[in-house]
Amino acid sequence: MTERRNTRLDALEARLTGPKRIALFGHRNVGKTTLLAMLYREAASGQVPGVRLAAADAQSAEYLAEKIAQIESGQPMAGTLAETELHLRLYHGPARFDIILKDYQGEHVTLGTDEPIQEFFAGCDAVLFCLDPEGSADPSERRRRQQEVENLLERYIERSEDLSTDRPVALLLTKFDRVLAEHSRREGQDEPPVLSGAYVERIVDERYGMTRHALRQHAPDSAIFGVSSYGPGSSGNRPPATLHPMGLEGPLAWLAERIEERDRAQMEWLWEIAPRDVPRLERCVAAYERRYPRSNRSYEFRGRLKALARRRGRARLARVAVAAAGLAVLAAGYDFWGYRRAEAFERQAGNSPPSIARRWTQLAQDHPLLPFFFPSLARQAALRKAEWAVKAADTQVAVGTAPADLERDLRGIKEQAPQLAPAIRRVEEAREQSRQEMRWKEVRAAALSLSAVDEPEGPLADLDAFVREFPDTPRRAEVMELARTLKAHAASRRSAAERKLVDDLARSESLPNASLPDLIEKARQFLADHPDSGYQSEVRAKLDDYVRRLDGRDIERAREYSRRYPTNFATRIERFQDYLKAHQAGGLFLGEASEARERILGEWDAYAYRQAYDHAVAHPDDVPEVARRLRDYLRDHPDGRFVADARAYLEWWDRISVPGEYRVTLRRGEVEPKVGKYLSGGAPDLGVVLDVGGVTYGPSPVIRDSHRPIWDYTFPRPIAWKYGDPVTIRIIDYDWSASEVYTFNTPHGDPLAMRLLSGTVRPAKGGSTMLVFTSDFAVPTLPRPD
Repeated sequence: MTERRNTRLDALEARLTGPKRIALFGHRNVGKTTLLAMLYREAASGQVPGVRLAAADAQSAEYLAEKIAQIESGQPMAGTLAETELHLRLYHGPARFDIILKDYQGEHVTLGTDEPIQEFFAGCDAVLFCLDPEGSADPSERRRRQQEVENLLERYIERSEDLSTDRPVALLLTKFDRVLAEHSRREGQDEPPVLSGAYVERIVDERYGMTRHALRQHAPDSAIFGVSSYGPGSSGNRPPATLHPMGLEGPLAWLAERIEERDRAQMEWLWEIAPRDVPRLERCVAAYERRYPRSNRSYEFRGRLKALARRRGRARLARVAVAAAGLAVLAAGYDFWGYRRAEAFERQAGNSPPSIARRWTQLAQDHPLLPFFFPSLARQAALRKAEWAVKAADTQVAVGTAPADLERDLRGIKEQAPQLAPAIRRVEEAREQSRQEMRWKEVRAAALSLSAVDEPEGPLADLDAFVREFPDTPRRAEVMELARTLKAHAASRRSAAERKLVDDLARSESLPNASLPDLIEKARQFLADHPDSGYQSEVRAKLDDYVRRLDGRDIERAREYSRRYPTNFATRIERFQDYLKAHQAGGLFLGEASEARERILGEWDAYAYRQAYDHAVAHPDDVPEVARRLRDYLRDHPDGRFVADARAYLEWWDRISVPGEYRVTLRRGEVEPKVGKYLSGGAPDLGVVLDVGGVTYGPSPVIRDSHRPIWDYTFPRPIAWKYGDPVTIRIIDYDWSASEVYTFNTPHGDPLAMRLLSGTVRPAKGGSTMLVFTSDFAVPTLPRPD
């Protein structure tokens, strides 16, 4: 019975806290998918007063958007083939409902089928039956559709206890615009009748009497709506050009109101059948407040829940108080019984003081509430515990079984019971005498053992500690005699150990590959560990010799490396730097190492610059390689002697690497005497044209009748040139017609062809022909290193 009741409560809680499952029931071609899409379209865009519908996830939004786009494009809606679950959110006034609907294939509701959608219908919170008056004109077909509705209603009724459907039910007559149009044609009216509730009910009574009767009997709060997803003007399944849906506001508002009424009823029912299940009520009330945030019922349910919590709290406190009183009586009796048992144990003959002290100690541990119930008995118990603890300590000291923390326990007893101080003092004196005797036996045995001859330091330390711990001991003379003997052994042993260390140092020194740093470390360690040794002077002399030999060896290594590898400048500097670091405390060659480091830096600077300079002299046209070497020089020697010249050259290289503009002036020229007019005689009329990088400049002004023209002409347009561009100079005679007298071409592969325009140009084969140019282009020169 309890399990069945819990199952029922769990189902009720799931309906109250979970999303609302809405069944849209209808056969194929009844217009379920179209109705869903148009309900979402109208309610989401504000066309349904007081109601808003929104998609709760991306999958639902995409599905509905696809269907709406198909409708608005004028395409007929295709039949649904796959079952699709849609998550929507319905807003009605201040209420918000998370609802789940399913679009499915209409054949799945046919009589006799057992599709998964039937299971969804069984657990729904509300049902919308869709019938198509226009599509089921045949009476047998119409009866078939009503039997499908009747089948689902019967399943609801079977699960109900009052022969009702136990959920809101509504009947939707889809495509009602066609019913109105048919009525207008039949009555000969130009305008269709108004969509009214009375007319819709009349149509239901005429065509769906079976369904109407079942709803009256088992769903008295059901509703009937006539709806049209497209509105007037549709043709078959194809929507009209302009959509005018009809009656869509009724089902949504009715659905929101019925769900809220059902939630209120189920909340009241939950209060009736589970008035003490506070956690479940808390969850359901919280869900109700989220769904209806400004509802008066929300405040009412919350107030009832708070009142229930207060009543439960008061009842719980009362039960706790009664239980506490009972426990107090039991505890008091238990404490009194424990005290009487301890008294009886004390009076029994033959019990030792330690056992009696343990019994009184056990009483205090097992009965911590004794001071609250019986304060006088607790004080007597504490006093007896202290008395017997002192007697037990005296017994333990006498037999040699006293614990290590006895002194601490006796100090605590002395503070709690000052009247026991004389007895405690006697115990302490006996304890001290016993401890001194035991300690002396241990120290004397260690000093007289054979191991003390080899390692006397430990026994000596024990004797010193004994005298410090017991300064008034009567065995002081015996202690001093043992100490003198042990010190003599210790001095002899220490001298032998030091001699062995010095001999080991001498043997290590004589080895062929002796490590001077290791020898220095060992000598320094000896001097630090044996400051009072008689071998101090000998070891110190050895240390000075090791330091001098290591100093000379390190400087010689740096010199030898510089002689063998004169161009490994970085490593040469590193070797001298290593010497300075290793001998910074006082090497003999610190000055030489510092000077060598500075000298090598200067040699390295000149060597690195010379690499670029020599290449520039040997290959003046290989500007990129010269620039690369100069960059290497600047990277390694940012403060070098030739930094300014290197940077100037690199700046020039950066300028010529990209197209730049240069001013060129044609000064004068000369051609062979044989060049001239063939018919009339006389000198030629000469002009000059430049071709730079594929761009033509000129011609220059024509100097008539001259073999040695003087132009002094600056080309008005700057010459655009970059590294690698070729240059061609053509001398043209403009006597009768333009004819080339001579052409100067830069050598193939000459990357600095612009030099032709900065000086005198002559033919490679000789002759008197020449041209003189000046320009602002110049190749920088690198200074020669010393």
